[in-house]
Amino acid sequence: MSRNNIRGFTLIEVLIALLILAVGLLGMATLMTTSLQSNQGAYRRSQASLLTYDLVERMRLNRSQAITSDDYTLSAGADAASTPSCDSAGCTPHQQAQLDMYQWRSALESALPGATAEIGRSNNNEYTVTINWDEVGTALKNSSDESVTPSFSLRIDL
Repeated sequence: MSRNNIRGFTLIEVLIALLILAVGLLGMATLMTTSLQSNQGAYRRSQASLLTYDLVERMRLNRSQAITSDDYTLSAGADAASTPSCDSAGCTPHQQAQLDMYQWRSALESALPGATAEIGRSNNNEYTVTINWDEVGTALKNSSDESVTPSFSLRIDL
């Protein structure tokens, strides 16, 4: 073989290979970003679910107060409540409901900062708990191309 037939890569071949590699790495970076956003959304949904079921169990423990009063209801724009001072002395059912709501709202704020909750009561023992939160970096839209706020809702009968 002559020397003219043995050659290495040309500069154009190297540049094309680098371009293909760069496109592949950019695709992987996009995939990783999407994966992280999906994981964060799943985490928020699971936190909303856990918090909702936590409140339901609190209501079931204080069932007589939950079905005879509006102590466990909450409007979307309600101000933060103060904690009753009955931890060490024992709580009445009304104070227990106030303590449950205070602790639950504190847990909601720490798990899902900026989330809003609404707890409605339709009959004596029927409640609907709805938690809304914002997904950062994700623009969720419905079929009409309107923005949608992620939420978790649960209807229960005590």
